[in-house]
Amino acid sequence: MLPPPPHEDKGDFGLGRDLSNTRGSRLLNADGTFNVRREGLSWTQGGSLYHDALTVTWGRFLGWTALIYVGINLLFAAVFLLLGNDALSGASVDHSGGLFWRAFFFSVQTFATIGYGTIVANGVAGNLVVTAEALVGLMAQALITGLLFARFARPTMALQFSSVAVIAPFNGGTALMFRIANRRRNELIELEAQVTVTLRDTDSDGGGRRYYPLALDRRAVSFLPTTWTLVHPITADSPLWGMSAGDLHAREAEILVLMHGTDETFATRVSSRRSYRSDELVWGAKFRNILQTSRADGGVSVDLTQIDLHDAVDLPSLAAPHERP
Repeated sequence: MLPPPPHEDKGDFGLGRDLSNTRGSRLLNADGTFNVRREGLSWTQGGSLYHDALTVTWGRFLGWTALIYVGINLLFAAVFLLLGNDALSGASVDHSGGLFWRAFFFSVQTFATIGYGTIVANGVAGNLVVTAEALVGLMAQALITGLLFARFARPTMALQFSSVAVIAPFNGGTALMFRIANRRRNELIELEAQVTVTLRDTDSDGGGRRYYPLALDRRAVSFLPTTWTLVHPITADSPLWGMSAGDLHAREAEILVLMHGTDETFATRVSSRRSYRSDELVWGAKFRNILQTSRADGGVSVDLTQIDLHDAVDLPSLAAPHERP
């Protein structure tokens, strides 16, 4: 039987034993986000426009910005049309392509404080609308500029993880290994790794998960200029001791990885997450050396497109595995 961890709460990622009773679900998605959906909250309680604007993809951010920009101008163009044909004057209707387009382009000029002067607002009502749109445009431009700056200035860790973890020979025994590298040209320093394996219970209750911290051969490095292969020796003290690929699959094993480091450019702590399920473990394999030292200037290069490359190897024959639950 696998012994219970001496300090299970230290190995728990805060997910709890009963995170999910659905068989086959993973805890961490491939992009490092948690496979958890919060329910019972209204949009105003569970949403944050500022957070969403910072974390959404660039495509969606630019798309929503364009939609809001066009939407505001369409709204004010409609208001100008409601004020009547005499609300705007200056450019001929034929030249502007119609009353609507004249109102729309005048709205764009007002929103962006361009002021070409070919179209002007008439009357108190028309100028009040111009005043309101000028204020909206000023605030919108300041808001979008701030969001753009915040997105560019927000430090993130861009680690590239190997797509699989391997069970490889190590010091006369075996070890769990996976490889990481920094995708960006900036430097990461003082990297630390926290690795945990979660296994489903096999007792009569069934369904719950337990979390076991995995000791690493080296849990921290000062620099990450090339790659780092993280190694968990599978010794008699390891939760993986005596377990086969079938055992890990039956208990829906998932290796949870949490990385911390300091972005030297911003002098800010950043983090990254990844998980490996049992079907992402390759037994009897060893990562291939992808460092190149044949550069003319004597430097070292690493091809990150080869970070997943591994070769099949024979695992050492160990003593009979411990009794398994």
